[in-house]
Amino acid sequence: RSAKAAAREAQTAIADKNASRTDGLKGGTLLFEDDFERAELGPDWQVLQAGEWQIKGGRLHANHVPVYDDRNKGVWLNKQLPAKARIEFESLAVDHQGDTKCEVFTRSQSHESGYSLIFGGWNNTINTIARLGEHEAKRVVQRPHVPVQTNKTYRWTIVRTDNVVRWHIDDKFMIAYDDADPVQGQHFAFNNWLTKVSFDKVRIWAL
Repeated sequence: RSAKAAAREAQTAIADKNASRTDGLKGGTLLFEDDFERAELGPDWQVLQAGEWQIKGGRLHANHVPVYDDRNKGVWLNKQLPAKARIEFESLAVDHQGDTKCEVFTRSQSHESGYSLIFGGWNNTINTIARLGEHEAKRVVQRPHVPVQTNKTYRWTIVRTDNVVRWHIDDKFMIAYDDADPVQGQHFAFNNWLTKVSFDKVRIWAL
């Protein structure tokens, strides 16, 4: 048995264990909410690439960034996450590439400083949670892959109550990252690469 096969078996065992967990999916103390029903982002959010993120029609939209080195800057929440938290929001991709993502429990307001959750990455071929780098060897990948559907609204739920980051979409378990050395960051961001995506109805609870 190859090392890659063994790693996949280990991931499957972790997924089976965490798929049945319900702790943190309900309850908690609401710390933050945003429905983007205004014209400007305001002080709660920080845009690192000017003009990339804008509110349109009550949703937060990412515009295409043509310069390679200017991508993956994200829009960062200027409020800290608690160590135990539930994050919920809606996402929508307007083209077939999918590539909808967020970053959670990051150590700073910078890309790949925590956990990246990517729905439809790499031309809609991978759903993954990665730690401190989207291409890390131990990233967790959903199997079988469920692609992002164009112009469909998805409801994300991300929970951490211990050393595991768990991810659900539309109340269905996606994947979990069981981390022996959890990243103890406090920041959250929406991000994208090439695609036009939008987000709405953000809610964050302390657990």
